[in-house]
Amino acid sequence: MNQTTLNKISVAVISYSHGITDLYANFLPALLPIFVDKFNLSKTSIGVMISIVGISGSMLQVVYGYIGDKWGRKAFLVSGPLIAGIFTCFIGLSPNFPVLIAILLIGGIGVSAFHPHAASVTGDMAVRNRDTGLAIFMAVGTVGYALGPLFSAYLMSASYIGPKKMPYASFLGIISSILLYKFIKLKNNNNPKEKTESIIQIIKPKAKLIFFLFMIVTLRSTTTVVFVNFLSLLIKQRQLSLMIGAVVLFIFSLSTAVGTFLGGYLSKWISRRNLLIYSMLISSPLLISVLYSNGTPFVVLLILSGIIGSCSNPANLAIAQEAIPKGASTASSLMMGASWGIAAVIAMFFGMIADRFGGDVVPAMAISAILPIIASLFAIPIPK
Repeated sequence: MNQTTLNKISVAVISYSHGITDLYANFLPALLPIFVDKFNLSKTSIGVMISIVGISGSMLQVVYGYIGDKWGRKAFLVSGPLIAGIFTCFIGLSPNFPVLIAILLIGGIGVSAFHPHAASVTGDMAVRNRDTGLAIFMAVGTVGYALGPLFSAYLMSASYIGPKKMPYASFLGIISSILLYKFIKLKNNNNPKEKTESIIQIIKPKAKLIFFLFMIVTLRSTTTVVFVNFLSLLIKQRQLSLMIGAVVLFIFSLSTAVGTFLGGYLSKWISRRNLLIYSMLISSPLLISVLYSNGTPFVVLLILSGIIGSCSNPANLAIAQEAIPKGASTASSLMMGASWGIAAVIAMFFGMIADRFGGDVVPAMAISAILPIIASLFAIPIPK
């Protein structure tokens, strides 16, 4: 089997595992209405929970990315889906709020361990067409992320499954880890110079560019985090069912998968900088329109906002990886991890805003929808 075929298999296995890991990563949002009633939670408490989970599942990616760049990535790749699957599937059995947080924290460690190395290995394997390879990787992950709410809501509400049998769903993570162990072959980095470089030394030559990219992802991700976690509450606010909320989350998340996949190809014809700017400027008014629409217009606007808002994701990640090739995992962890972790912390304040409006999530979501416009300003200095 030639190297090109092996690389394609590797990209396929990592992409599949990305989908499974993100499936578990998005278990919580569809179940928030259940936990709100079960534990009598305020919107601020939900915001705090989102922040804690974001730190575990996203911000720690910087630490794992840096360690993996220095001492090896495979252990993180293999263990990530396993940990995420085993622990996340126990959330339905949480007897109280602190236990729920503890389970989500440990499950988030698996998500954090996997992501930066999966993204950097995919970039390495698809080096001849990095944008397309990363687009496939990110799109499959987003499909898994989209399926997460449907899967968790189904597991929780099905009479023959329910919370007690949810842990059996961890088998998908176990299979992913076995495939990663078997098919991913990585070369050891024996260059002592690269092994002793700190995160600051890795980033310093391209610090300004990385800062701009980081701000773009952080602001844009804050909007995404708020919408993903508050959409099910918006549906409950409109007195619709748990499964309808899960379907709405699925539609929004799947549309972002489509946008991510298309973005890898659009960057061949549109400069990466322009793709970043246009996608954010257009998505913002669409997201605001979603909040004040119903029925078919609601669904159409939700799909369009998801597609357009996410089509610049591969370009953002590719620019970062190419800027600091010696620290591809570190670059990936900043763009996919730390930025999302900070976004989750910022999302806590949108929970407070919702409480200030009597628990109404619409004003908080509308304010968050303005952030992509601000983010587009940081894309202007990026080279075409």
